[in-house]
Amino acid sequence: FGRFNYSFKDRYLLTFTLRNDGTSRFSPDNRWGLFPSVALAWKILDEPWMQNTNILSHLKLRLGYGVTGQQNIGQGNYPYLPIYTYSQINAQYQFDTTFFTTLRPEGYDANIKWEETTTYNIGLDYGFADDRFYGSLDFYYRKTEDLLNVIPVPAGTNLTNYILTNIGDLENKGVEFSITTRPIVKENLLWEVGFNATYNKNEITKLTATDDPDYLGVATGGISGGVGNTVQMHSVGYSASSYFVYEQVYDANGNPIEGMYVDRNGDGEITDDDRYHYKDPAADFYFGISSYLQYKNWNFSFAGRANFGNYVYNNVSSENGVYQRLYRPEGPYLGNATSDVTTINFVTPQYLSNYYIQDGSYFRMDNIKLSYLFDNIISDKVSLSISATVNNAFVITRYKGLDPEISGGIDNRIYPRPRVYVLGINLLF
Repeated sequence: FGRFNYSFKDRYLLTFTLRNDGTSRFSPDNRWGLFPSVALAWKILDEPWMQNTNILSHLKLRLGYGVTGQQNIGQGNYPYLPIYTYSQINAQYQFDTTFFTTLRPEGYDANIKWEETTTYNIGLDYGFADDRFYGSLDFYYRKTEDLLNVIPVPAGTNLTNYILTNIGDLENKGVEFSITTRPIVKENLLWEVGFNATYNKNEITKLTATDDPDYLGVATGGISGGVGNTVQMHSVGYSASSYFVYEQVYDANGNPIEGMYVDRNGDGEITDDDRYHYKDPAADFYFGISSYLQYKNWNFSFAGRANFGNYVYNNVSSENGVYQRLYRPEGPYLGNATSDVTTINFVTPQYLSNYYIQDGSYFRMDNIKLSYLFDNIISDKVSLSISATVNNAFVITRYKGLDPEISGGIDNRIYPRPRVYVLGINLLF
C-alpha cells in the first residue's frame, strides 16, 4: 500500500494511491491484484479572482478515478483447487466381499481471479452564507468486470452443472446530492437540517465470453415452494436480479385469475418462453433526512431514510396465501395461511405470477431522540442528562408484507426488525 499527496499553493491538490492486495483464495498466478486510484481537487474559492465573492463560503471541484478488487466468492475458500468428495456408505464400490469408498471429483475453475470495479467520479463541494448552507454534488460511473458468479454450464464439461467463475460486466451510474442547512442560529436556539438524495441505475452489459444475443441469462433468486423455482434472472440489458415471471391476467374487477397468464409470444400456449423481465429489487432513488433542534437545555433530533422504485417478491404470500394451505392433510392440522388468502382467492400456489412482485418503496424513521440537560445539580461541575429514544420508530409503505426492506428482493420468513425504546440517564462531571 502506498500513497502520494501533493498540494500546490494550497489550491490544487493531488492524491495517488496504489494497493497490491493478495488472497489465498485464488491460484498463485492470479493471487495478487494491483489497484490504483487518483484524486484531483481544485479550491476554486481560493483563486484571486474569487476573493470578492460574498455569497459563497466554500467551493471545491473534485475528480476521481480508482480501481478496487473483490474476492467475496461465498463458496468455499479455495475454488481454484481440484476437490474430491468421499462417497457415502450406500454408494461404495464392492470388490469381492469388500466395499471400497470412492472419491468423486468436483467441478472447479483453476483460473478464477479478482473481480474488479473501476469508478469515475466528478464532484462539487459548496457552501453559502458562511456555511449556513453547505453540501456536495457528485456524478459517478462504475464498471465491474470479471464478475464472480455461480453460473450453469453444460453437464459433463467440468464435472458439474454449476460453477463459480468470472463472467460478465455490470455498470452503475448515478448522481448523489447532499445539503445541510442551519435555518436558525441564535444564542438559545439552534436548528440544523440535513438532506441527501441518490439516483442509481445498474445494468448488466456482458454475461458470456462472446456476444450471444440468444443467451437468456443466469437464473437466480431461489424461493420457497416447488423444486428449483427461481424468480430472478441476470440478463444482458437489464438490472441485476431482475424478476423473471409470468404476466398475470385479471378479471373485470381487477382480481387475479388463478393459473391464467398472458401469452406474450403468441404461440397459443403458456410455456417458459412467456416469462419476461419485470421490475427489479434495486431502488431508483434513495433519500435521507435528519434534523437537530436545540432550545436552551432541550435537544430533539431524528433521522430517517426512504427508497423509491424498489420491488419485492412476496414469497410468504405466494406460498401461504392460498386455500390449499388452510388444511394440511399430512397432520392433519390447520395451516398458517396469510390473511390475504380471501382477497387473492387462489386454491393452489402460483409462484411465478408477477402478482407477487409488489412495490417495496418506503420511508423509515430510524430514530427519534429527546433529551434534557440539568445543569449544576450538585455543583457547577456536575450535570445530569435524561433522554428518551425510539429506534425503528415507524415505516410508511404500500408493501403488503411484513417489511419492505429486503436484501436481495425476496421476502421469505425474514426476522422482523425490533422497535426499541431506550431511556437514558447520563451523569456528567
